Amino acid sequence: MWQAHAEHGLAVVLGYVRRLADELAQVSDGMLLAAYLHGSAALGGWTDRRSDVDVLLVGAEAIESAALDRMTSTLLATAGECPGRELESSLVAAADAASPAAPWPYLVHVVAGRATPGRVVRPTSGSPGDPDLLMHYAVCRAGGVVAFGPPPRQLIGPIPRRSVLRYLASELSWGAEHGSEAYTVLNACRALIYLTDDQIVSKIAGGEAALSRGAGPDEVIRRALGQQRGSQPEQPPSADALEFVLAAAAELRAAAAALQAAADRATQPGRGSAGRQ
Repeated sequence: MWQAHAEHGLAVVLGYVRRLADELAQVSDGMLLAAYLHGSAALGGWTDRRSDVDVLLVGAEAIESAALDRMTSTLLATAGECPGRELESSLVAAADAASPAAPWPYLVHVVAGRATPGRVVRPTSGSPGDPDLLMHYAVCRAGGVVAFGPPPRQLIGPIPRRSVLRYLASELSWGAEHGSEAYTVLNACRALIYLTDDQIVSKIAGGEAALSRGAGPDEVIRRALGQQRGSQPEQPPSADALEFVLAAAAELRAAAAALQAAADRATQPGRGSAGRQ
C-alpha cells in the first residue's frame, strides 16, 4: 500500500515538474539545460502532507540576468500548483554542476508553496554558495528523475564519499538540536545505510532497512516511521533517539576521517609506483 502511494506520488510530482521545466525552458530562451527531481519523491518516500518537491535546475553558462529573473518569476508563479508541501528549487550553472566543490555556488534558490510566501535567495559576497547542494548533487546522481534534459550523470560530476559522510554527520548534529524525531532518526537510519551499502535511500526506506537489520533501537525507529507516515504525532527527539543519532554521527565522522587519511597518504611524496618499488 505504501509503495503504491509513493509511486502515485511520483507520477503526480513528475507531471508537475515537467510542466514547470517546459515553462522555464521557454522563458529562459533555451538556457535551461536540465531539470532533475530529487528528494523523497525520487527516492520513494513521498508523502503529500510532509514532503517538498525538490528540483535541481542546470542552466547554461551564458544565461543572462533578464532570463534569470523570468525563471525566478515562473518558479514563484507556478508554486501554487505544487502537489507537495512546497517547491524547493535551486538553479546552478553547468560548469559548477560538472565540477561540484565548495563553496557550492548557485544562481538562485526559490522556495514557495500554496500556503507559504515565496522566498528568493541569491548568492552574496558573504554567502556565495549553499553546502546543501553537495547532497542535492549526490542524490541526483544516485536516483534523480529526469524531468528535462539528459541523465544527471552527464551534467553532474561525482562527489567524494568522504564529503558525503561529513555532510551526513553534520546534518545529524543539526537535526539533534533543531529537527523533529522522525526527521532526525530516519536521517540517521539512511545515513547508516549509505555508510554500509553506499546507497542513498529515502527516510522511510532507511528506517525500514535499519529495522530489518537491527541497526538501531527498534522502538525508536518504529515510532519515527509512524510519525513520518502521519499515524503518530510529531515530537522532539527523545533521549534514546538522541543517543542513537549522535552515535550514528560519530560513526560517519570516523569513516570520513579514515577515508581522508587514506587520501592524504596516497598523495604524499614517495607513495607512487616509484616510491613503492
